[in-house]
Amino acid sequence: MIYTCSYKNFKTNLYKGCSISGDKWGRAGWKGNSYSLLAPKKKFLTIWHNNKEIISENENNEYYIEEYYKQVLSKLDPEETYRKLDGNFLLCFEDNGEFCHRHIVAAWLELFLDNKVNEVKVDGLAITYLDSPGYIKEVLEKVIKNNTNMRGFNSLRALYLFEMSEKFENEADIMEEKFEKSYGHLRQAAAYLRSEADMIEDDYRVKKLVKRSGNNE
Repeated sequence: MIYTCSYKNFKTNLYKGCSISGDKWGRAGWKGNSYSLLAPKKKFLTIWHNNKEIISENENNEYYIEEYYKQVLSKLDPEETYRKLDGNFLLCFEDNGEFCHRHIVAAWLELFLDNKVNEVKVDGLAITYLDSPGYIKEVLEKVIKNNTNMRGFNSLRALYLFEMSEKFENEADIMEEKFEKSYGHLRQAAAYLRSEADMIEDDYRVKKLVKRSGNNE
């Protein structure tokens, strides 16, 4: 499991915290682990701060989400990132209801892996679940789709699994040509991933239709 939390709400030494902000030893005073690959880039962060008095909050936050995806998240593999950070509480500055890049990270992992990443408050052993800005996931999904060849898919999770299946197929092709023997386990894994992708895509389409139908009533 991965959780997100603000520095001020992480009052424990019994769980693993991991800073994903850019200046972990600065104003946060954090002395623990960090994962700098998820830190926002200074240039777009500065523009976002400067825009606060110029454009609307929604427009400004959408700019941040798009740049954070393009410059940070699009360079990373969600499954590898989750594996490296599994068991950690991802820490940054803002309070749970405020706009923050840790909420974007949580939405990214949920969209591609279907793993819920909850915002929490920690005091000793006690973990309290908190709300986080709900619109971030919707905006991030739109941003990713606008910057991705969806290849006929609507679900990002389904697309991710399909592309993983292609990697297994390509690996099987290379290995079979090199060693002149069958790599059926790779092709079987690819077939399983394609089947799962199809099921997830069908489920996604049904949920969208149900939601659209409910909105029209």
